[in-house]
Amino acid sequence: MGLTSIWFAVVLIVVTVGAVAAAVALWSRVRGPRALRVASRIGMIVLCQVTAVVVVMVAINNQYGFYASWDDLLGDANSGGRPTATPTASPTPAVPDYVVKFTPYSQGFEGATVRGWASGTKGDVIVWLPPQYTKKEFAHTRFPVIEVLHGIPGTPHSFLRGMRLGQILEDQISAGRAEPAILVLPTITPDRVNTGCADVPGKSRVATWLTKDVVRTVNRNFRTLPAPRGWAVMGISTGGYCAARLALEHPDTFAAGAALAPDNPADGVRSPLWLAHNTRPDVQLLVESSLQDPESPPKFADWITAAVQPPATVTTMRIADGGHNWKTWGRMFPDAFTWVSGRIEAPRAVPLAPSAAP
Repeated sequence: MGLTSIWFAVVLIVVTVGAVAAAVALWSRVRGPRALRVASRIGMIVLCQVTAVVVVMVAINNQYGFYASWDDLLGDANSGGRPTATPTASPTPAVPDYVVKFTPYSQGFEGATVRGWASGTKGDVIVWLPPQYTKKEFAHTRFPVIEVLHGIPGTPHSFLRGMRLGQILEDQISAGRAEPAILVLPTITPDRVNTGCADVPGKSRVATWLTKDVVRTVNRNFRTLPAPRGWAVMGISTGGYCAARLALEHPDTFAAGAALAPDNPADGVRSPLWLAHNTRPDVQLLVESSLQDPESPPKFADWITAAVQPPATVTTMRIADGGHNWKTWGRMFPDAFTWVSGRIEAPRAVPLAPSAAP
């Protein structure tokens, strides 16, 4: 039974109600010495409190998507979904093979566990294909790609619990506000450590994982446009910080980046703010904020805007209300998808080298 399963929540509620009913029924029937009666009644109170607290915690987790699975909660950040193709521990070949079997997951997404030949790690990657991808008239068309990065705590699978991300983009496409694009949701903690999506010696090479391994895997298995003009990166919270950082530091991979409610851009070595001050990438950046979000106030966008060097540009968007949560981020994504779509190439036929991509 999954951590976010409705049946798990129902079972917990039934257990909680049962614990309260049992305490009421048994309170006056407890027998034995006084010390035993007191201990028994304290035990009943504690049981009622614990079950009630667990119900509240599960309800909050289901609302905001902090943990997507038992493995996520217990620390295995790369096992948030059903079993997928797992890379072997074989040595790195002379020519790494990025062919991976993606299998149906949920809400139209496909998932796989990907071997990071360049980064030396592995992690979950889930992919959403626009409806046009499988239509006959688009059989020879290659599509732009948007990497979408989760927050911490969280996994790629958190998006499927926190919001219907694919449906949001599909609605924008149907309304003519965005071009069809492939969504790629990789883990940003492949080694279960938060590096701010940087390569940190002795810890994890997350930047290499996101800009090399994930990109090469998606290019090898799907019909994609070439980077950087066909690729963008966006994210929420810590993933928003990562999106700003990766866009500024890797303009050879991403033409645009969208940071939704990002963490403090001044934190960390080679932070987004440092990169804005000290580099001049040819990239376009969006920073979207809520006026009521104390964890990611609009001043973060102002700092980056003031620091950025041409030819890089920054666009800011602000919504009037909403905290640091899935409901607020869900309201940000439609406009962010529209903005990103206007800054990367639209789907088109591109003469590329032969590929196994279906």
